[in-house]
Amino acid sequence: MKWLNVYRMRLVVVGVVAVIIFGGGRAKADFTFGEPVNLGSTLNSPSSDFTDFISTDGLEMYLCSDRSGGYGGVDIWISRRSTIDEDWGTPENLGPPVNTSYYDYEAYISSDCLELYFVSFQRPGGHGGDDIWVSRRQSKEAVWGTPVNLGPEVNSSTNEWSPSISPNGLELYFVRRSGGYGSDDIWVSRRATTNDPWGKSINLGSVVNSSASEAFPFLFFDGLTLFFSGERN
Repeated sequence: MKWLNVYRMRLVVVGVVAVIIFGGGRAKADFTFGEPVNLGSTLNSPSSDFTDFISTDGLEMYLCSDRSGGYGGVDIWISRRSTIDEDWGTPENLGPPVNTSYYDYEAYISSDCLELYFVSFQRPGGHGGDDIWVSRRQSKEAVWGTPVNLGPEVNSSTNEWSPSISPNGLELYFVRRSGGYGSDDIWVSRRATTNDPWGKSINLGSVVNSSASEAFPFLFFDGLTLFFSGERN
């Protein structure tokens, strides 16, 4: 089950690396994390549950799960809350047209909360293996529209996964399995405006990628710091 193997990889990566884009220096944290708290049975189930993304307003949590009540092997679910001081509500399946009888997972929401990027395995209309798709809505109260494959500038006959969108919506970071420096590399596609299609994908090169695996990119809210996981010494 590839999707589960991908998530297991998160537990065995050697470390998390931060790259300061367009400059040297190091990422420096000026805070200390508290003790982890289990979110309880409202969110968690006896099945495999993984958080994909929390919306920028902190009111929507998207997760993937193979729990019962879905449409396929793995589906995308959503939990909501009215304010950030409240507990998360019971997850609801996003349903069609986002979820299918195939594997749909790794949701990532744009900063305006109107674009939902996710990965689907062998969904009809794709380019092979895992592809990245996008669904859009007119407002936070509207339903998600029919997903669109990001096309050959992003997807290929190999696997593309772990999408991450820059705060301004103009850069798409993701992982591709082949054509780079190692088994998994981080790539980027850009567009001039949020109404334009995504451009040709570019490997981030040897500053970020190595002969080992680099995965799970996240561009910090300042747009200048890229966090990712790496199996490097």
